Amino acid sequence: MNIIKYFGIQFILFTVIILTGFYSDSYISKPFTYTDLIAIIIHFAIIIVVLNGYFKLKERLMPIHLLNRVLLSLLAFVFTFIFIEILTGE
Repeated sequence: MNIIKYFGIQFILFTVIILTGFYSDSYISKPFTYTDLIAIIIHFAIIIVVLNGYFKLKERLMPIHLLNRVLLSLLAFVFTFIFIEILTGE
C-alpha cells in the first residue's frame, strides 16, 4: 500500500508541475510586462504549495528503497505524460 501511495503522490506532483508550466507558458513572453510578472509569481506560488504538501505527505510514508523510488518516479512521469496527452490533446 505504501508503494501505491508513493506512486500516487509522484503522479499528482508531476501532473501539477507540468500542467502549471503548460498553462502559464502562454502568459510569459519576451517583452516582460506586469502580466508576465503576475504569471511567474502565480506559477511559483503553486509550485511552492504543491512541494510543501508533497514533503508533508512524504513524511507519513514508510521508507522505500532508492531503486523502487526511482522506478516508481519514472513510471509516474510516463503516466503523467500519457494523462496530459489525453487531457490537453497536444
